Amino acid sequence: MDFFDSLIADFTDLCSGLERKSFPYSDKTDWPEKDYSEVILQRDTAGELDGVGFNLITHKSVDDEIVLIGDDIKEISSKRRFARVTVVQLENTDDEQKLYNLIRKVEYVKYHFFPEGYMIRTASRAHKEAVRISKSAVKRGLSFEKIGNALISRYKENPAVKGVRVYFITEPQADFSKIEAVAQKNNGITETLNHILNSVKFDCDSCNLKPICDEVEGMKELHFKNMQMGS
Repeated sequence: MDFFDSLIADFTDLCSGLERKSFPYSDKTDWPEKDYSEVILQRDTAGELDGVGFNLITHKSVDDEIVLIGDDIKEISSKRRFARVTVVQLENTDDEQKLYNLIRKVEYVKYHFFPEGYMIRTASRAHKEAVRISKSAVKRGLSFEKIGNALISRYKENPAVKGVRVYFITEPQADFSKIEAVAQKNNGITETLNHILNSVKFDCDSCNLKPICDEVEGMKELHFKNMQMGS
C-alpha cells in the first residue's frame, strides 16, 4: 500500500510555497450532474483548462477537503494550464490484488463524473485531463469547491474509500512539468503492479519497468513473491 507514498511527498513538496485556499468537504453542497458527458460548444465556453488529472493512493490518514491553488473558476476567462490531483485514502490491506482492484475502481470514477457545465475530456494512459466550462455554469456560481465536493461524494460511494483530498491547480507559477512527471511515475507504478499481479513473465534486465521495481520500495519483493507463487 505504500507504493505511492513517495509520490505524494513529491507532489506535496511541489505545492509548498504556493498560496492556497482550503475548503472542508460537505455532502450538503449540491451541484447537478448529468448521466452523460455534456458537449459545451466554443461559443458557450467561459474558460478552458488543459493539463493532467490523476489519483495518488495511500492508506495513511487523509482529511476530506478541497484545496485550490490559483484562480477559481469565475476568475478564468481563457485557456489555462491545470492540474487535478486527488489523494485517496483506501482501507489498509496486505492483499496486493485487492489493492490493485481498488485502485482501478477509484480510477473509473473520473470516467463517470459529469457535472453540469463542466465538460471533462480524459486520456487515461497519459493522465491528460482537459476541461471546458460553460458560461451559464459560471453565472450560476460554479466553483472548484462545488466540483470538489461532487467528486469526493463520487469517490466515497465506495466503502473502501476512507478519505479524499482534491487539489485543483491553476496557478501559473506552479511547476506543471514536474507535476506531469509525478503523473507519469504514478502510471508506471500502476502498470508495474498490473504486470506483476497478472504473472506476466519478463526478463528483469530487459524490462522497461525495471526502474520502477528498483526505485519503489516493496515492488521488487512483490515481483519475486509472485514469481515463486506461479512457479
